[in-house]
Amino acid sequence: MKTILRVTMLLVLGGLCWMPLAAQDSAMSAKPKAAKPAAKPKEQIGMPMPKPAPEMTKMIKMMAGSWTVTEKSDPNPMMPKGGTGKGTAVLTPGPGGMSLTEKYHSTGAMGSFNGSGTFWWDPKAQVYRGVWCDNMSPNGCDDSGSTKWEGDKLVGTMEGEMNGQKSMSRFTYSDFKPDSFVMTMEMGPDASKLQKAMTVTYTKAGAVAEKKKAK
Repeated sequence: MKTILRVTMLLVLGGLCWMPLAAQDSAMSAKPKAAKPAAKPKEQIGMPMPKPAPEMTKMIKMMAGSWTVTEKSDPNPMMPKGGTGKGTAVLTPGPGGMSLTEKYHSTGAMGSFNGSGTFWWDPKAQVYRGVWCDNMSPNGCDDSGSTKWEGDKLVGTMEGEMNGQKSMSRFTYSDFKPDSFVMTMEMGPDASKLQKAMTVTYTKAGAVAEKKKAK
């Protein structure tokens, strides 16, 4: 009988000893599992950025830069006696190389002239478009018409009014060299009666001084 009681007590004591361990195991097993890192959101697929047309890249390559300009005006409706002028022009690629901007300033027979313009490629019409603003335009700004390459010359035409009559201007950029190019402007009532009005020579800023040093 004593033996049975002794065995029973040992079993009870053994159970009491195991209870904390079991509770500890249960508590450990009840601990929440570490949360998995949230999946990174997939990158949003946006509209691809447009790329400049080859024609725009060509114009920027040929004309972008800081230039000194010399003007020679032939007798024309705006300057009956003609004249000369000097100044600067800065042509800079627009955002993303999708356009070309020009800031122009000169002083000559017509006084102080300030102008600025932006030009871009129109893929549908296959021509360059633009807007030009200056301190001598009655409207402030005008549509610069259409411009396109004709061989190695860049030719643009613009229609407007002068003294209440329709007029037309043609701008021809030619003689492209690494440090210079020439712009010739013709004016008249229509395309069949255009006369040379002005020649502007663009020379890369600093190129003249470098040539003088080389001599």
